[in-house]
Amino acid sequence: MHLLMNSLPRPFAADRKTSARFKLGTVKASVLIPFSSRRLFLWLLPICCLLKADRPAAFPPILQPSSVAFSAEGRLVVAWRGDLWLVETAPEKETVISGSWRQLTSGIAEERDPVWLPDGRTLLFASDRAGKFDLWKIAVPPSGKPGNPEVVIESPGADIQPSVAGDGTICWVRGLGANADIWVKNPEGKPTQLTSILGPDHSPAIHADGNLLVYISERKGKPSLVHMDIADKKKRRTILDGKMILSPQWSPDGQQLSFSTRTQPTGVWTTDLQGSYTNLISTSRSLAVWSSDGSHLILVETPRNPPAYNGDPQPAGVRPDQDPYGQDLKVAFLPAPIPPDRGQQYTYAAMELNSARQYLDYFDRTVNYLNQKYQLADHAAWNTNVQRSREAVKKADSTEAVDQLVYQLLRQRPPLREEKRGKAGISSAHPLATAAGLRILEQGGNVVDAAIAISFALGVVEPDASGLGGYGEMLIYLKDMESPTCIEFLTRVPEAGSLTNGQLQNLPGSGPMLVNVPGTVAGMELAWQKYGSKKLSWADLVQPAIELARDGFPVSEGFASTLEVEKEAYATCDRCQSLFYPEGKPLTAGDTLRNPDLAWTLAQIARRGRDGFYQGPVAQRMVEDLRSGGNVMSTEDLARYYAVERTPVRTQYRGHTIYSGPPPVSGGALLTAKLNLLEGYPAAKPYTEDAATLHAMIEAWKLSPSTSGRIADPGLWPVDLDPFTDKTFAGERWQSCFNAEQSVMPADSNCLDTRVAISWGAEGILEARSSTGTTAFAVADAAGNMVSVTQTLGTWGGNFYVTPGLGFIYNDKLRSYNSNPKRYNARIPFARNVTSISPTMIFKATEGQQQPLAALGAAGNAWISSAVYQMCSGIIDQGLGPQAALELPRFLVGVQRDNQDRQKVKEIVVQMEQGFAPAVLKEIQQLGHELQLISAPGELRMGYGAAVMIDRGVVRAGADPRRSGEAGVVE
Repeated sequence: MHLLMNSLPRPFAADRKTSARFKLGTVKASVLIPFSSRRLFLWLLPICCLLKADRPAAFPPILQPSSVAFSAEGRLVVAWRGDLWLVETAPEKETVISGSWRQLTSGIAEERDPVWLPDGRTLLFASDRAGKFDLWKIAVPPSGKPGNPEVVIESPGADIQPSVAGDGTICWVRGLGANADIWVKNPEGKPTQLTSILGPDHSPAIHADGNLLVYISERKGKPSLVHMDIADKKKRRTILDGKMILSPQWSPDGQQLSFSTRTQPTGVWTTDLQGSYTNLISTSRSLAVWSSDGSHLILVETPRNPPAYNGDPQPAGVRPDQDPYGQDLKVAFLPAPIPPDRGQQYTYAAMELNSARQYLDYFDRTVNYLNQKYQLADHAAWNTNVQRSREAVKKADSTEAVDQLVYQLLRQRPPLREEKRGKAGISSAHPLATAAGLRILEQGGNVVDAAIAISFALGVVEPDASGLGGYGEMLIYLKDMESPTCIEFLTRVPEAGSLTNGQLQNLPGSGPMLVNVPGTVAGMELAWQKYGSKKLSWADLVQPAIELARDGFPVSEGFASTLEVEKEAYATCDRCQSLFYPEGKPLTAGDTLRNPDLAWTLAQIARRGRDGFYQGPVAQRMVEDLRSGGNVMSTEDLARYYAVERTPVRTQYRGHTIYSGPPPVSGGALLTAKLNLLEGYPAAKPYTEDAATLHAMIEAWKLSPSTSGRIADPGLWPVDLDPFTDKTFAGERWQSCFNAEQSVMPADSNCLDTRVAISWGAEGILEARSSTGTTAFAVADAAGNMVSVTQTLGTWGGNFYVTPGLGFIYNDKLRSYNSNPKRYNARIPFARNVTSISPTMIFKATEGQQQPLAALGAAGNAWISSAVYQMCSGIIDQGLGPQAALELPRFLVGVQRDNQDRQKVKEIVVQMEQGFAPAVLKEIQQLGHELQLISAPGELRMGYGAAVMIDRGVVRAGADPRRSGEAGVVE
């Protein structure tokens, strides 16, 4: 499942002519490096230190596909766009390429991981042509048509990443994620499992003699390059530890290994079998394989890192394999070893992409993927449009034409979820939570009552995203109010949790030590006491959640994905294992989960309100258990926790008033800043169709001021919102910095505040727990009452810990503070955490008065700001309803920082779901934007949202297909 996240699709055409180009590099000279040199030792020292870093790299067990195979005869094979391609090469010659490219496979199947068998005439590769990944072989004669693929190794799971020895012995990976292990099979024997400990083992490379093996082993997010004697599996040792080591390959003489790294420092390296040195060969983001004589390394450039796991259900089926937008596949031949990049020159070899077969493969893969994910084949009109478009693709004469046909088809796609209309409506991430809220509304409760019931229910059915151990904010508007109010219930640092406490100097990546004092229960009670209808008792609002926990519920695809992705993180929590991993296997979508411990805890809250959680047996059990795991929380910390009522952040935008979450939350301030800046662009149009509008929206994001030194807990630091809310400041900044013809670049320090990039989100670095485990929901009724709530645990899976007898996962926010006691948001006693959540409301000016229009919210770390910002624009600038606004494709502005100077931005990257007009993408690139497409065409992947709208006395509720979202209404 997780390997599919690496295959990132893009339009068939980028910024190129009718042919795609493989970029080929040659180097004129080879320089041998004396590894005994003292000077070299000093040069290598910082590299070795980085590779030996003690801090574990927190990334998911995503298995990177190999992209290249090179035979003794110089035949180069690459896996590209889901197919295998071959070309004859002559590295010793000036032209390098001595023939034309041949396409070896085609169709909707995904082919990857090619490797030559010993005869040099047969390829072994991984393919899902039988519905899942197995190992296949195909005869490849020197000329003519290749043979028919034959399955070689198959199993109920996935078989990928083969490596072949000189005698035909095959090593490969079986399984995915934390269950990925190395297997071996000699020509006469049966498959034998070589590794079996929980945690991914992948990227095997078997020595030519068939006796030695190297592979990547990941434990607790830390990868190691491991050497094994196949005849004696116990004879294994670690060669290197480091950040995201990938794709080890033997040199032909068996004396060196090459490998790649995908995080800073990015590059291709060589080392010996003892790991006594690491030699940087290229700073490119590439995978490498050796030529048969060891004279060259053949490098294939790989895509940018995909986005981190963000709670989006993992796809059933293969996300079509594509390269980042605007980049052709690059292949370089480098003499080995050489100093980094010395003498590297690139030449091009054109590869024609104008055959109907290639166009149809791309089209069919896209449609097949969307049909599997969204059940679109159930819609007759869609099927008719697909057939019509497919016939047009057969006649297409360019990749640009194919892109446009696919985009036109996507514009005709039916809504992926049903928008519902009634007297009152709910938008939430789970149908059972929506049902809990509707139950309260139908019993006479108001929108606040319903929101409380939804909050507790979501904590049961989405336990990885929010719950009793979490925190958040709730925006409330009741029709007799002058303006909305906010109930803030963020976590607080325990009294003994300061930076001076030696017990907390080296915080782990997960576990009980990380828990801050939770706020959800106190926040819900404060909302009920001040704004609940009182027609229903407090216990009535908690009862739906109690029943779900007690009686059980079907596990959603989203929660099942978290359990699979984070299996290793949950492995050290005994109660997590018994609750979520019965018989050692994660619950899967549709399994029934019963949580009697959580039902008991909720019953205490139902009987005693907040005192049932912050005092009494629940509090006592919580503190005793957490302290036994290194936490410093006390019963006094729990007893004195309180939620706070605050004034939302506010701004005006094109005749509308927007209210959003106030500090300590930063998301509301950043949203108002973006909108204030964007208002300087007067002619906003649909941003998926108009490059000028999209450019303006991206630039407004970049020009937003930094939250650093301005936003933190208002009770402990002075908060400065003026740079975000001041319309004059925004107008002046827009006039001086916005250029309709050019993107703001990293070097433009006069306009780009590099500190603000902290709020943008990273480049999509592979960190499984880098994205927040959050949920959002909204409620409204026809009388004009609205609620928007965003609540969270901090990361998907929180701290990956459940106290026996209590049944809920905790937040992990103790590690989210500044380590400098003199800085804003330092970890000092009682400090509330800063977060980017953005519960939001929109009011529309009608006859001189502001009338409630919409309540919005979103989940997904940096994608929260993306979703709410773009939904606001969709509703106000385009006049969209809630469902159409939710199904708008998202974009996220992110950065890559300089590894030596973290204040310096090296590159600004716009990550985009692929639903934009091809012409818009091309024009945006021409304006200087670096783009990275992170979904299949038409796929909605990042930034789950919730939205309800009051439209002329009718409530319209939308549901986001990025999770298990469902709308519900009272008719």
